[in-house]
Amino acid sequence: MMMRINLLPSRQVKTRRGQQSQQFLYIAAFVLLVTAGGNYMWVSAKQDTLKGLSGQVSSLTRQIAEKDSVLKEVESINKRRAEVEKKLAVLNALRAAKSGPVRMMDALSRATVDKVWISAFTQDAKGVTLKGSAVTNEDVAEFMRGLGNVVWTPKGMGRLVEQRHGATTSRVELLAVDGGVIEEFPVSQVQTFFRGIDLKKSEAKDSQNKGGGVDRYVDFELSMAANYGA
Repeated sequence: MMMRINLLPSRQVKTRRGQQSQQFLYIAAFVLLVTAGGNYMWVSAKQDTLKGLSGQVSSLTRQIAEKDSVLKEVESINKRRAEVEKKLAVLNALRAAKSGPVRMMDALSRATVDKVWISAFTQDAKGVTLKGSAVTNEDVAEFMRGLGNVVWTPKGMGRLVEQRHGATTSRVELLAVDGGVIEEFPVSQVQTFFRGIDLKKSEAKDSQNKGGGVDRYVDFELSMAANYGA
């Protein structure tokens, strides 16, 4: 008697296993394709971003170079302007030195009162020093007020007549005009000739006159700065 073996179920199992393996391979291949595609898109996006940033860097570099060029030109202009201003300052100093003493003497003559005599006058980089004599201390005070009232106006030297508190204009007697014409000027256009007037010394003294009597007088010393104007 011969034995028979049924192999059909085993073949079906092998077939199913083969199909499952094939499906796994398909799924794995699909996942790999999707992953590769995703990586390609990610890398491509990063490359585009990098290109955009590189373009921005190039643009900023060009802008910086342009601004550096402009800054160098501005520095050159400022340097030339400083040189011109220095030359103008020298010219103004020379002009003031040329006409300053004349204007100073004119201003002093306008401010000096009858009972005041100037005995010495010196001027240096620090300012002006005056020495003189007066009959009384009140005469010295009046002389100082006179010095403070000598001013510059657009029409030349003048004497300040009235400056009301809070007013926008000043009344000035023009000294260059015969008859002493009085005009009003904006406060900003009126500048004092003598500034920082300071009484350094005031000493009462006695002197014997020709009649044998004694005359009293005051020796004084003043310091100030001078504004020679335009």
